[in-house]
Formats: sequence, structure tokens, C-alpha cells
Amino acid sequence: MTLAAQIDKLKQRFKLQRVVMVGDRGVLTSARIEQTLRPAGLDWITALRAPAIKQLAAEGGPLQPSLFDNRDMAEITSPDYPGERLVVCKNPLLAEERARKRAELLAATEKELARIAARVQRARNPLRGTTAISPETDGSNTARSIGWAAAGSN
Repeated sequence: MTLAAQIDKLKQRFKLQRVVMVGDRGVLTSARIEQTLRPAGLDWITALRAPAIKQLAAEGGPLQPSLFDNRDMAEITSPDYPGERLVVCKNPLLAEERARKRAELLAATEKELARIAARVQRARNPLRGTTAISPETDGSNTARSIGWAAAGSN
């Protein structure tokens, strides 16, 4: 039985006028909204995925940091979501946690790069060329953390 059929059963059984589906990014996908919810006349509440949020926050987009100057929540509109209500919020606790993790990753990356730099600069048997240096970063998050790859001659 389809989702729309199940909702119709609920509407009839409990004499509901309106049904709102609430789900996370994995449950209420764009495809499910377009194929099931919208045609059935259902409303929904979900979260946008990171690329969609990034697009809304792009320079000149409707999602700008100044929205949160007075409150941690705001309502925005976008031509990409016609007729939809977009509610955005800022979570200062999450922002602090992400900043802490970012600082930890940067510190770990700097420590790892200092270790590699010391091995490159040592007098006896120094690391030379991408063949020697690249394996030093490939097994860790170091290269990914800073978007770095060893370049040069072997």
C-alpha cells in the first residue's frame, strides 16, 4: 500500500482535515516530495541538505548571517522553493562545538605536518619527492584536512 493510501486511511479513520509529514533529510527527499506528497496535497516539514543550504547562503542569496543579528531564527523565501516556507535557525551551541572540532583538527594537522617537515629537513636520510612524502599523508586526515597533496619531482 502506498504512502498516499495510508494517509487517506488515517484521514478517514480519525476524520483529519490536514496531514503534515515530518521527516529528516533521508526520509523526505526531494523525489518523495515531488512524487508522493505534493500530488497527494500533503504538507511536510523537513531539512534541506547541505548543498541546498550552501546555495541559499551564497553571496546575495536569501540566507545571510545578518538575519541572525537579533534572533536565532528567521523566515526566508527563495525562487528555488516557490510557495514553500523556509525557516532558518542558528544554533550557537552547535557553532561552538564545530569551532572546537575545527581547531582540534587544525592542531592535529599542524602537528602531523611538522613531523613530516622534520623528516624532510633532517640531515640523515631525509624524505625526498612525492613518492616518499605522499604516503606520509595518505593514511591520515592530514591531506584531506588542508586539501594538500605533495607535488614536485621524485
